[in-house]
This record gives sequence, structure tokens and C-alpha cells, in this order.
Amino acid sequence: MKKKRLKIHLIIGWLIVAATAIVLFPDKNIALQSERPHLGQVSTRTIVAPINFEVPKSEQEIEAEKTRAAEKVNAIFGFNSDETNRVSEDLKQFLHKLAQYGSLQSQINQLNASADGDSSLQPKVIQATRIYEVLKQRISTSAIKPLSQNSKARDSLLAVFNRMLQAGVSNTFIASSETAAQLYRDNYNLQEFKYIIYSKPNITLIKDNEKTTVEASNIQPLRRRIDEAFAQLQMNFPNEQGLLSAFYETLFVFMMPNVFYLEKETVASREEARNKVTLIKGMVPRGMEIVAQGAPITKEILEKIDALQRAQQKEENSKTFTAIYGNALIFVLIVTFFFLFLFYTPSRSMFKNARQLWSLIALALLQILAFWGVHHLSGSISSADISIIPENLDFMWLYPFAFAPVTATVLYDRHIGIAFTVFSSMIFGILNGYDLAAMTCAIAVTLVATAPIARMRYRVQFVYGIIAGVLAMAAAISVMYLLRNRLSLEAFYQNLIAASANIVLCYALTSVALIHLMERIFGITTVLTLMEMSDFNRPALKRISEYAPGTFHHSIQVSNLAEHVADSIGANSLLVRVMALYHDIGKTMRPEYFTENQKQGINPHNNIDPLQSVKIITGHVEQGTELANEYNIPDLVAAGIREHHGSSIIQYFYHKALENAKETGEEVKVEDYSYKGPKPQSKETAILMLADIIEATSRSMTDTSPEALADMIHKTIESRFTEGQFNECNLSIRELSKLEKSFLNSLDGTYHTRVKYPGQK
Repeated sequence: MKKKRLKIHLIIGWLIVAATAIVLFPDKNIALQSERPHLGQVSTRTIVAPINFEVPKSEQEIEAEKTRAAEKVNAIFGFNSDETNRVSEDLKQFLHKLAQYGSLQSQINQLNASADGDSSLQPKVIQATRIYEVLKQRISTSAIKPLSQNSKARDSLLAVFNRMLQAGVSNTFIASSETAAQLYRDNYNLQEFKYIIYSKPNITLIKDNEKTTVEASNIQPLRRRIDEAFAQLQMNFPNEQGLLSAFYETLFVFMMPNVFYLEKETVASREEARNKVTLIKGMVPRGMEIVAQGAPITKEILEKIDALQRAQQKEENSKTFTAIYGNALIFVLIVTFFFLFLFYTPSRSMFKNARQLWSLIALALLQILAFWGVHHLSGSISSADISIIPENLDFMWLYPFAFAPVTATVLYDRHIGIAFTVFSSMIFGILNGYDLAAMTCAIAVTLVATAPIARMRYRVQFVYGIIAGVLAMAAAISVMYLLRNRLSLEAFYQNLIAASANIVLCYALTSVALIHLMERIFGITTVLTLMEMSDFNRPALKRISEYAPGTFHHSIQVSNLAEHVADSIGANSLLVRVMALYHDIGKTMRPEYFTENQKQGINPHNNIDPLQSVKIITGHVEQGTELANEYNIPDLVAAGIREHHGSSIIQYFYHKALENAKETGEEVKVEDYSYKGPKPQSKETAILMLADIIEATSRSMTDTSPEALADMIHKTIESRFTEGQFNECNLSIRELSKLEKSFLNSLDGTYHTRVKYPGQK
């Protein structure tokens, strides 16, 4: 990526990240939180009310009081006197007709017994028949006879019936629970019925426009009133089954509800009770001491301090309005310093395309969004006063300040991880009321938590990072408690559990999901991918071992050598190792033209022109690049394929062409006998170039003494330096000197003198 384009993308990213932070955190109250003490802390100063102000109740308190006020309101039922009179009169008239029918039947029987009653019998039969037709429309014929012939039974029935009506027959069942309602339904085999769940002992009954409080048990539904009435009648007429059956049938037909549940009135009354709840706890007059210096900060004191700050904001709108601009300026400065670091960091060479640069911008945005989510979630939980949340829990330890640093350290390197550490910790300090101690603790915790994964090789390092992070969290919480004069083991354990869960979640999101997504979306190659690529069972490596076993052995030797020397200058040794394993994959297209794969001394180059040989030799770079695309080798690794020869000259064939030219007189151009490049763009590809040449040269040496090896290594590095192969990779003279010593140490260990065994020649 050209420097100009890099600047454009960085500026656009800076604008997006800064605008996001300002939009998501416009809260002018953040700055005021720096003056707000913490619960349990010893006050460092005496606070006196400078103005008169109200102390409001919290939303939880208000809602709790409204709920209690509504619960105190009884359910309201209405006694309908008109319906009572109508139902009573209906039964009374029916019983009167039964009495008439019974009387007519007695008269008819008497006339049938006498011989002179023929003239008066017929009218009475007709009258009785008419009454009977009316009666049987309401009750069965089996019930008419016993009731019509027993006046005492009719009187008892009417008396009990009226007592039930006066007691109240409800249209709604008052159930203590859903279970009680279900039992009532099953007992009477009801499909649908009205009921309310009500646990209070009393209800309000409106009768004749007067409200009275009665026991809820006095209000019974229709079926239970019928059972009560029948039980009383059964006591009066114990052995008369036919009559009892007639009683139950008549009660079932005539008894109707006369007490009705007034749902609208009940809801309105409860809502009125809720609206009467006051919203303030009290007033604090000007000059009243809120808290004295050295006194502990209680929940009540903290509520007064918060109320004072809100009251001051209302009085000083201009000052609080400027706080918004101050808050925005702080975010702009933090984002600016972060992007300046990215632009001038030594690691900026890794961003070879816009997509990889935007991965950093996306990660910064994700960190801000994570802060925003927790910030608003903690605010909601605090205002909701959820009982399961421990009272001593400090929500600051739930902020995922290690999220982006852990991800950046794994995705990029330690330098970028530190940049995100400072960026994340500064925003964390702002969100906690510009708390310098909180910011410092966050930096320390993050640096400790990311230290085990700075040079990632194994996934178990994630576990080490979690353990280190939890221990660092314990130390940070202890420091914060000491600063706030809050020494409590219970509070310490509660916050340590929350902080540990925070660290575990950050690592889990990073290791399980985010790293893989970032790799795929932005084309980033992480150490985890590199470790997977070093597996010899990968299809590309199997191809090399199958088609070019000599090249495969050479690649392994180069990888071991390059990995060892890379550590000496702080280069990415794992990347160099993986590059070396794949750097000669292009040789698998025509393996027989390369020395390490030739058998029995057969060299096909002896039969072709030097220029043709050069085309075949240099062609393995271009062919290797094509195979890298075919096998989905990451661009970061494929760079080793393209750059490991740079633009160096193929000396053997160049000199051979010069000898031939002496006879033919043809012009020999040095560029025709050179690789097409590009030159190494990173320290890693430069190391690969040297390791490739030095390893191949060392195998052809007969004298492998330390002196001979040192001379060969020096000349190799010097020649490549003179050719300008390292001009584009920022490799210094000092680093070249370190590499020379490291190459010698490595090769000297390989070619050290061995003791000959007996019989060995």
C-alpha cells in the first residue's frame, strides 16, 4: 500500500472511530462521576448542600411503592339488589304455582272418591293440567309431585334460597391460586368459568351504594351456594330422597348470581392508589451537611450526592452543555493518538493492503461497541435494582477492556496489542468518571493478561493468559479497594468473580469466534493459522514431499535454520519457518531440473542452452505463486515464494553464458540471468533468502570447519547486501551482523565433529 493511500484510509478510519465514540458516549454526566464517591468509601471531604434540592426516589423504589399501594386495594364486588329481588320473586311465584297444583290434585282425588263430583271435576282437571304444563317447563315431572304436596318443604326451600341470596351468590370464583381454580373446575366439571387469583382475606362489597369490607370467604360462587343450600335442606329432610332430588333440581334452575366482580372499578381504584405515591423522599435545605469528612459513604448519602449533582445540572445548563464538548474532545484526542501510533509504529509494514488496515479500524469499533453495550447494560441493571445482583458488585469490572488488546496481540503483534491496551484502558478510565487509578489498573491487567500470548504457538497459551489475567485482576481490585478504603472480603470475592468472568469471556470470544472471523473477512494470517500450515499432512506439503523429495528435505532444513536465526533480531520466527516450508513449491512442476532432486548424476541442464535453463529455474517462482493460489496459501506466506530470490543473479548459468559468448560473440545481458523479483519486502523474507542460499551452499562444501562456514556466510550476506537485495525490507547493518553470527552458530552445531565408531571409515 502506497503511503498516500495509507494516509487516506487512516484519516477515514480516524473519523469513523472518533465519531462513533462521540455518538455512543455523549453523556455529559461522565465528567461529573469523577467527583462522585463510591459506596462504602470514606469521604475525603465535607459536602454541604449549596442549594435547596429534592431527593427523588429511584425508579425501583417508586415502582415498589406503587406495587404495594395497588396491592393494598381490595377487589371490588357489587351486590345487585334488583337481581336479588327478581330471583327471589321468581322462585316464590313458582312455589305458589306448585302449591296451587298440589291443592287441585287433592281436590281431584277427593272428587274421584265421591260419586257426586262429576260436574265440578272437569274444570279442576283442566286447571291442574294448565298449571302442570307451566311447571314442567322449569323442573322435571318427578320433582313436581313431592314439592306440590309438601308445603313445609316449599317454605324451607324458599327460606334457604333467600338466605343464600342475601349472603351473596358471586359470578366470579375467588381463588387463592391457579391450583385452587383448577380444582374448582374439575370438581364441578366446568369448561369455562370466571375467576380471579386473590390472596387477601377481605374484599370491598358495594351494596345499596355503600362500601363495606367483608371477608372474601363470604362471597361464594353459584355452585357452592347451591351445595350450601342443599346441605341445609338435607338436614331438615334427611330421609326423603325424592324430595331432596327435587330440592337440588329447583336450586340449580332458579339460583342466579347477584354479586358481580367489578373489574374496571378495581383496576381504576388500584391505579388511583399507584398515582398517589410521591416521587420524592424529601428535601435537603441549603447549608445542610450531606456528609462529613472521614464518614463512610452510605446508600442514603450517595443518593443525596446524586440528587445534588442533578439539581446543579438544571441550574447550570451552560456549564453542563460545555461538558459535552469537553467529553467529545477527550475522545478525539484518544483516537488521534491511537491512529498516530498505528501510522508510525514499526509494525505498519504488515498492512500491505487496505483490507488489513481496516481490520484494525473494525477492531477499534468493536471495542467501543463492547464498552457501549456494557455501559448501558450496567446502567439499566443499576436502575432496575435487581435483587440477584450483589450489593457490593462494582460494575467497572464488567467492562471488557481486555477484549481488543487480546485480539490484536493474537492477530498482529505485541506492539499493536500495546496500542489497543492504552486505547481501551483510556476509554475505560473515562467511562468510570475519568478515574486515573482505574485506567492504570486496566493497563496493568491487560499487559499481564496478554503477555503469555505475545508469541503465540499453542492454544494452551490462552489458558495461561486467562490465569495471568485473573491474578492481575485480583491485584487490581485490591489496589482499588485500598485507594477507596474498602476492605471487605465478601465484596472482594464478588468483584473478583465478576472480573474473572470478564477475562474468560474476552478470551473466549477472541479464541473461539473473533479471530477466525477476522482472518476470513480481512485476510489476516495469525500464528494459529501458521501452526496449522506447518503440519506435514497439508496437501501442499504432501505435494512437495511426493514430487520433489529432495526439495522437501531442503525446505525442512531451511525452515529449521531460518527459524533459529530469526529470533536473534526479533523477527517472526514462526512465519519464517512456514515460509521456508512452502518457498520452493514451484519446483514440483519440473523437479528434475533442480540439483537436490537429481539422481545418479543426471543433469538435464547439460543438454540445453543456459538461457533456457535460467527460464526453467526462475520459472519456479511464478509457478509457485500459481500453486499458492491453488492451495489457498495465505498471502503473508506466499510472499516468501515470490521474494526469497529477490532479483539476484543465477551465477552458474550467467558465467556459463559468458564462456559461450566468447566463442559465439553473442551479447549476454545480466537481467536475462536474474530473478524477476520482487526484492524482500520484510525482514522475514530477507532471512528466508539468506537461509535458502546458506543452507544449499553449506551442503556442497567439503570443508565445513567453523572458519570455512564463517567465510561462506559472510560472503553470502555481503554479496546480497551489495546487490541491494535488502533495500526494501528495513534490515539494518547491525541486524545483518547478528544474523551472520546466528547462522554460524546454527551451522556449526550441524557440522560439528563426531566421534568415529569402531569399524567406521
